Amino acid sequence: MANEQKGLSGTSILSLPTEVLSEVLARVASSSSTDLFRAKLCCKLLNEVSDADIVYQRVSLAKFELVPWHKNHKVSSFLKKCRQCKNPDALYRKGVVDFFTDKHGDSALECLEEAANSGHADAAYALGIIYIFVGGDELKRKGMSLLSGMKKSGILKGRVKLCRDNLRALLRMIWVKNPVFANPTPICCAMTHERKTSSWPMDADDVEESTCEGCACDEEIGAICAALPYR
Repeated sequence: MANEQKGLSGTSILSLPTEVLSEVLARVASSSSTDLFRAKLCCKLLNEVSDADIVYQRVSLAKFELVPWHKNHKVSSFLKKCRQCKNPDALYRKGVVDFFTDKHGDSALECLEEAANSGHADAAYALGIIYIFVGGDELKRKGMSLLSGMKKSGILKGRVKLCRDNLRALLRMIWVKNPVFANPTPICCAMTHERKTSSWPMDADDVEESTCEGCACDEEIGAICAALPYR
């Protein structure tokens, strides 16, 4: 145990200032929640420091089910703490599930907006889809801007397909009850020009690139609609 707690030129990690130790554990947590829980078991100090907000803010949720099939109080409490500490992935999951299942719409959007503002690409993508469905011209244009901005970004362009796949996977695990998704119709291109066709690719796993911003957004909407249970 003594060797495991040493680092930085042989100095015991437990001798580090608390704020530095919290940062170290936050980095550990961002890679693996399992390693975080192991650290909590090592000693009383690590257990106390691991409860710092920054640790919950950065902890990886990769090993947690997107939608838990069985109620687990400890897991629910952990995820709630993550959301309270502004963990982007926890906010994204809560926002998508609540909005698409028609629960607490306003707070669901707040969760997604907060996650997107922190740089969470999946949340930004989901917001783009939701804005297009929900609002009038202003919100639709905001949604189009989000989606087209991601596709044009040198950094985010490569993540669009992953964001799409992640959202589709999550939607297939829940019961989509929000009425705004009941009868989707193409809406983006109509804001810029008359669309050549009114149909969407209903089983589009790979969305083709389009030179028209409206068409590109409609194609993303089509791919998401194909994952909804009523399609």
